[in-house]
Amino acid sequence: MRITTRIGLTVLMTVALGLPGLAFGRGPGGGHGRPGPGGDDRPRQDRECVDECRQDARTCLAEAREDAAPCFEACQPLVEAARAACASDADSAACREARTAAHACVDPCRAALNPIARACIAAGNDCQRACPYVGETACQSECRAANATCVSAVRTAMTECREGCADELAAAREACAADRNSEACATARAAAAGCLQPCRELVREDLEACKTATRACVEACEADETPSEE
Repeated sequence: MRITTRIGLTVLMTVALGLPGLAFGRGPGGGHGRPGPGGDDRPRQDRECVDECRQDARTCLAEAREDAAPCFEACQPLVEAARAACASDADSAACREARTAAHACVDPCRAALNPIARACIAAGNDCQRACPYVGETACQSECRAANATCVSAVRTAMTECREGCADELAAAREACAADRNSEACATARAAAAGCLQPCRELVREDLEACKTATRACVEACEADETPSEE
């Protein structure tokens, strides 16, 4: 699969959740300013850089979908068969069997596509966070760079934590592929959620620490630093 240069090949190795970043204000398009006292005359990110990051992310997603298309297309007959079997009676044995067969085919396609798609989005967000701000001081630039590093570390920790739940997640997928309404599926999903809960709590705490540190950094910046040229 081709991945654009700005996003980078690292998206193929990144299995991460799209974590919320620290918004540096309210510029056009959302989140293009920076926090701090004052009104609406806050610095905005370089639009050309932001647009390039977004375009690269869209391209990355399109290429991921294109690469995954043969897998999904191979499952189309089973999907159509399930629709036909369930059209007249969604509770019939024939419907359940057809849906199980369709899920068994499609789920591996989704499992392969979803991590790459999430990585495309995460890489695009990282790219955008790295775009320079018009009028940003050197001190503020350092604060923003430190925040990006902090958030990236949180995402890595989340990935490693999630990998520790691989068995529970696999068991949930297997149980629910057979019957999404079964007690076995509900039990397996609860076990997977229980395993992931500490990971989610870790992310919330660590992201809040990133935000707190960045706000403190911005507040400590000297007001008389020379702004960067537009």
